[in-house]
Amino acid sequence: MKHKEARMVSVNGPAGRLMATVEGDGGIPAIFVHDVAGDRSHWAETQAGLATRSVAFDLRGLGESSGSHGPFGVEAAVEDVVAVADALSPEKFVLVGHGFGAAVAGAFAAYYPERLAGLLYVEAPGDLRRMPKAEAEAWLDNFSAAKYGAFHEHWLTPQLLAAKDSTRVLVMKTMRTSRREAIAGNLESLLAHDPDAAFEQFKGPTHALVAATGPETLVGQRADLSRTVAPHASHWLMLDSAKWFHTEVVRFLGQSRHHP
Repeated sequence: MKHKEARMVSVNGPAGRLMATVEGDGGIPAIFVHDVAGDRSHWAETQAGLATRSVAFDLRGLGESSGSHGPFGVEAAVEDVVAVADALSPEKFVLVGHGFGAAVAGAFAAYYPERLAGLLYVEAPGDLRRMPKAEAEAWLDNFSAAKYGAFHEHWLTPQLLAAKDSTRVLVMKTMRTSRREAIAGNLESLLAHDPDAAFEQFKGPTHALVAATGPETLVGQRADLSRTVAPHASHWLMLDSAKWFHTEVVRFLGQSRHHP
């Protein structure tokens, strides 16, 4: 099968233009949803190695997409996924989400289980509704206009301790160019998100790729969730362990091929 080179596509989303990168051809399509302080560039190496058709896009207000005035949050991001899927993957597809994008993928699966051939979580957060109210409010306060300027330079440092230098450079670049309003709105919505709804509605192939397995993660809270742990990687598995990540995505696409 001849591999199709990457091409940029503009999709009309609910809050404005959504910019996407489409690459490959044939197979079960895959749609990738990035984390809260990221953009579609985080999936570039993964897309380049896939034979199947894949789509990575920038959520509203992030990367090169429009919609800088929101609204933001899990529900709004699901609407973005719907717009991209309607335009670029009307058939069943595998949905891959990283971090905040994993919560979005789970919410999409809860609303539209019939559209998915598979659901692949990457470093998915657990049920943050369990966080004590005072702790949650203090955490969100760091993303306020008054505090964010001093806070954002070291916000991701703990998660980048195990990262490659190239990963650290790219992640800090996308974090610094991501709108504070989008980050704050998306993170706030996680505090009300119910990750269990996906498991109640979608019964197809579901798997998690993780670096962390602590009690605050989805795999830490759901012992029944199939998972593979990445070797020597930070939160950004697709950047730190690109070959391993590619192999795992290909394996999951193969499993999802048989989902009716």
